[in-house]
Amino acid sequence: MTLLARLDARLQDLHRRTAETPLFNPVFQLSLELSRQIECGELGLGDVSTLLAELECEGLLTRAQRLERLIGPVAPDLNLARIAALAEADTFAEFTARWQHPVAHVVFTAHPTFLLTARQSAAVASAASSGAADAATACVAPHGRDAITLDCEHRAAMDALTRAQGARDAMVRGLLAEARRRWPDQWRDLQPMPLRFATWVGYDMDGRTDISWATSLRYRLEEKSERLASYAEALAALAPDQADLLRAASGYAATQAGRLAATDIDDPAELSETANHFSASHPFKLTSLAPVIAELEAIAASADDATAESLLTVAAAMRADGLGMGWIHFRVNSSQLQNAIRRRIDPAGKLDLASQAALMRMRELLAEACPLRSNMAALAIESSTAIRQFLAMAQILHHVDADAPIRMLVAECEQPTTVLAALYFARLFGIEDKVDVSPLFETESA
Repeated sequence: MTLLARLDARLQDLHRRTAETPLFNPVFQLSLELSRQIECGELGLGDVSTLLAELECEGLLTRAQRLERLIGPVAPDLNLARIAALAEADTFAEFTARWQHPVAHVVFTAHPTFLLTARQSAAVASAASSGAADAATACVAPHGRDAITLDCEHRAAMDALTRAQGARDAMVRGLLAEARRRWPDQWRDLQPMPLRFATWVGYDMDGRTDISWATSLRYRLEEKSERLASYAEALAALAPDQADLLRAASGYAATQAGRLAATDIDDPAELSETANHFSASHPFKLTSLAPVIAELEAIAASADDATAESLLTVAAAMRADGLGMGWIHFRVNSSQLQNAIRRRIDPAGKLDLASQAALMRMRELLAEACPLRSNMAALAIESSTAIRQFLAMAQILHHVDADAPIRMLVAECEQPTTVLAALYFARLFGIEDKVDVSPLFETESA
């Protein structure tokens, strides 16, 4: 019997004692016994190292097997067959009604498992995806810990989004092929959107101090550049003129992101120069994909079936993701919004924000609100976290992507005035038609 098996059996024996002595701790007792064995030389440090390696491998294997069960079936052909089985409809109108609206919105967060290193996480994912999760695929040799940074979290989310986009493209192609088979005269009118993706990595201010407004703008520009490059690659042989435009726009967005990353936002001169570049008009400052989508669909209308299917797949991705890797979710805490709105409705701090009086004052504020112009200078001098979020959203919608709505998540929301405060700031900065205020009811009283 191996050392691990003996320890497991001993732990089970100790656990039985809890039936007689509920306060007895079998894990603590086992640790004492191990300590004594090490002290008297019965158990060497080499044995402990081997034991830890076995436990680590067992843990990685368990994770891989559980992940395999959660995501199964893994094989793409099996998944596409399942989707094809769902694509039944009597008429093209029914088919269109079902597949032109997302059946699910998938939000990619980071929240890495800090226990695992990047290599271990990759091994677990690879083992679960291979269909053969075993020690040979899931276990990797011990090595140094990784430094988890916000940039690492963001990169992981973008990589996951890239894989999701590829999977969705395969779904879209399958839907277009099914529509072409059943309705050969209508299928090019289909605008499938089975899934929509979003992320809040780099935009979630609730409880974080390592994300500035400049960080959020930079990430959105980097995402824009990355997604435009992937569109251009997909269209290189299908629509060269559109691909060239998208490639140039990708480079321009990358330049903007690099300039913002290098800017000391506390230096007025540097910030002013970057702000002027960010807001300036430019032939490659693409803020809407609507004209490009229309051009692709016009080309597809007269192209052969295979070319049309590829063009419409790219157009579908553009319609779903816009000028980014997906939609974005900003997040603030309700207390941050309450602090921001109190300065406007109750500067003396005497009004209960849950009261009817506060609700009435909020309605008056909403009715009186007139959109204000904003810029990077306003972001630089604003001290309120919540207002900075709305100012950042306004800059993204005006200068990065004017089409894709932005969701504003309000954490721990308990008061109607909090939701109205979010609506007020969206209206105040002229973006209420593009901001989806989404309260999160996370407490018992909510």
